[in-house]
Amino acid sequence: MNSHVRRFYRKFVDEEAPIRLYHEVIALHETPSFAFEEVVAKIPALPKGWYELAKLPTADRIEFTRDFWLSRLPYVPHVHRFLQTFFAKLDDVGVYATQLRFDTSFECEIVYSLQDGSCFYHGGPPCSERKLRELNSIFGEILPADYLAFLQIHDGFSKHSDTGVIKTKFLKDLYQQLQIDLAEDDISCGGQPVNPRQLIPFYESFGQPSYQCFYANWSPADGVGNVYYSLIEKVISDVVSKPAALDNLAFPTFLDWLIFYLEGVEG
Repeated sequence: MNSHVRRFYRKFVDEEAPIRLYHEVIALHETPSFAFEEVVAKIPALPKGWYELAKLPTADRIEFTRDFWLSRLPYVPHVHRFLQTFFAKLDDVGVYATQLRFDTSFECEIVYSLQDGSCFYHGGPPCSERKLRELNSIFGEILPADYLAFLQIHDGFSKHSDTGVIKTKFLKDLYQQLQIDLAEDDISCGGQPVNPRQLIPFYESFGQPSYQCFYANWSPADGVGNVYYSLIEKVISDVVSKPAALDNLAFPTFLDWLIFYLEGVEG
């Protein structure tokens, strides 16, 4: 694991602790002798597959996790090529359990550590198919298939201390709050008015009111595309007069946005 990971997952008693402070941290991949019954009693949220992953050697953890991503996500040639490259740049894939305070339950994450020491990514346990169906129903069955597929890998995913891909349990409330915020202002896309209800946030930037949102009125590929929205600027990515592109943070698919995020968005 690179130095950023080790600094991030330290207990609060350490003077060099990062932004997140933990009462307890367990690196499950560094303690492979535990029994499943023992660890799940302490960490009920731990998936059985993650327990088995933590017991593997480092190289096998990376390979197994890569193959799991590729098996879950829709086959898109440029996306699969990128993911092959991304996983080749990792020095470890680890499983961490963390407890914020002595009286709170443990949470668990898979951590993706980059060899070059630049950063790391981490994601929570997958969303169940039942909850995915409920979520999609809430938003009128328009959530993209590649996004729903990714949620079966990680429900919540971020770079370092970024807020990142929003956990599904927070998505409805955030959407409703965004509607309240947007009701006070007229927003536009390429000079044309936008119905706020057509913006469904799935990513939140840490420390600033900006989001990446599915835009129900824009379908450049098989499903809805996604655009950048800032509460400060009051505009979304211009997809009327400009094509989907990195320079205006408009992406035809969720996986195209994910590639951008994994390539080095500032967190």
